[in-house]
Amino acid sequence: MTDGILPDPPEGTELARWASDGQRHERANIVTFVHPKQKYSLAVDVDDPVYGYLIRLWTVDEDGRDERIGQTVVDDRDFALQVASEMAAAADELAAVHRKPSLGPDVVYREDVDRGEPDVPEEWDDNDAWEEALENAFEAADIPRSKGTLTTKTIDGRDYYYLQWREGETITSQYVAPVNPR
Repeated sequence: MTDGILPDPPEGTELARWASDGQRHERANIVTFVHPKQKYSLAVDVDDPVYGYLIRLWTVDEDGRDERIGQTVVDDRDFALQVASEMAAAADELAAVHRKPSLGPDVVYREDVDRGEPDVPEEWDDNDAWEEALENAFEAADIPRSKGTLTTKTIDGRDYYYLQWREGETITSQYVAPVNPR
């Protein structure tokens, strides 16, 4: 249908159902999806009020008032579509947690949420060499640093570090360096 702010949602997703059976509006720098029964609405704003893709999910009550139940910011167009699709699929669960917060954790610790940069492995004495290998891997993968997860693979009896991330339904990986650089 459109390749404006966001491409069409992947077929078979809840967001695709919202777009086909509900509503999809696109104007200036915002695209809005509305649940077929108008229970929820989801908006993706580009570069306003923040740089990147601001994704917000609202529940709509009987009085027509919107109440935000989810919000995040991402910096990649395809990832924005993926996150929007996942938020639409989880709308009922997010609304339940919003109505009754005790369903969620009592305390959320930053280390449980913040993925940050992978630490320099113990086997690597040279921090600069590790940082260069990691930077080269992110550049070759052409993904933002927030997207890749560091993992190891064993090939022919040797261990290697790889970046791993999801692209739609596919897990993709990019070689970083050997586990033991010696």
